[in-house]
Amino acid sequence: MKTYSSLRIEKTITLGFLSLIAAGTLLLWALNSGHGKPLSLLDALFTSTSAVCVTGLVVVDTGKDLAPASQWVVLLLIQLGGLGVMTAATAIMVLLGRRVGIRQRLLFTGGFGVDTPSGAVKLLFRMLRFTLTVEAAASLPLLIVFLRSFPPGEALFHAVFHSVSAFCNAGFSTVLGGLEGYSGQFLLPGVIMALIVTGGLGFLVISDIFARLRERSHLSAHSLLVLRTTAVLIAAGTVLLLASDVDGGLSGRSFPLKIWNALFQSVTARTAGFNTIPIPSFSSLGVFVLCILMIIGASPGSTGGGIKTTTAGLLFYSSLSEIRGRSMIIGNRRIPDGNVRRALAVTVLYVLTVLLGIIFLSLIEPFPFVTLAFEAISAMGTVGLSLGVTPSLSAPGKVIIILLMFWGRVGILTFMYGMISRDREASKITFPETNIPVG
Repeated sequence: MKTYSSLRIEKTITLGFLSLIAAGTLLLWALNSGHGKPLSLLDALFTSTSAVCVTGLVVVDTGKDLAPASQWVVLLLIQLGGLGVMTAATAIMVLLGRRVGIRQRLLFTGGFGVDTPSGAVKLLFRMLRFTLTVEAAASLPLLIVFLRSFPPGEALFHAVFHSVSAFCNAGFSTVLGGLEGYSGQFLLPGVIMALIVTGGLGFLVISDIFARLRERSHLSAHSLLVLRTTAVLIAAGTVLLLASDVDGGLSGRSFPLKIWNALFQSVTARTAGFNTIPIPSFSSLGVFVLCILMIIGASPGSTGGGIKTTTAGLLFYSSLSEIRGRSMIIGNRRIPDGNVRRALAVTVLYVLTVLLGIIFLSLIEPFPFVTLAFEAISAMGTVGLSLGVTPSLSAPGKVIIILLMFWGRVGILTFMYGMISRDREASKITFPETNIPVG
């Protein structure tokens, strides 16, 4: 279907996110002006971008420095940013009783990388139902935990806020000190992990799982790749973090709690950004493992960022297929070369953007290189983990992080297609082939 390219869906998605960030910036700046710690316009922009891009990096403490009204704005921005601006716009049209035309359907499905409007409204209702049901259900056990430390009204707000923040892989917390005070228990981290993984799988995978369970048929190649890659990353991350920091950042806890906290950090590093262990306490190897997980991130059509599990999975399977001299087969389906080329393009552009961000931050900021590299990778992966320098960044440094968060959420390839590239279907010229030695 050629309509996907001709409508410039990528440009609409990019401008939609920019509009939401701008509205959030003005609201936060205005609502917090009469609070004990007024926000500068730059800090309001940073907070709005971090919320819309479901990152979680903060220059002010969400629970302490933001007014209650501003906290509700952050919660709304997280929910809208997590679902996607095209999802929100389509939902508003449906609620207002307006007809959802073919263009709007394409804009909605295009946000998930699908180039057909078929079943768009049904997918929208399933998404909204599933999201609200999961967030509401997860709020109950979180409420039980927070009632031990807060009055009922405050505990309910914390429960709802963390449920939405975790499902949207945002990493924002309204509790002072974040979740570090809950590293010694199992319930709250367990609920948060379940929300992160569910939100990070992607709505297409969730929908496919439910459909296949009803029909008792096999999962699609996309779902298989997502589930396999997700399982491997969680398991490998847990083992590596446990091996690197069993006597480091994870020390002082029983062995079951060491495993539990290593598992939590392995899950949350893939775009969520919560932490039960202070990140600066991790060893160099532990920080490196977190960086790898942050770069890969969540899955397409999900609430998370990164190059995506399917990109990493396709590159891995492509390498194996090349070594074996076979076509790439996943779930009894041959994967076209175009998918691999797109995965390679995403990875190259992503890594180059992160490297440029690290270089510019290193030229501007006085902090150690490793600290700034971690900050840039976290921002581009829309993760929100930090080695503690975010509030101390200079104005130019904050602008660089804002750009990285935005590109990480919208997708650097989507941004390039929508704002820079010419019509991809315009040129039909072909050239003779030639071989170039590689490796």
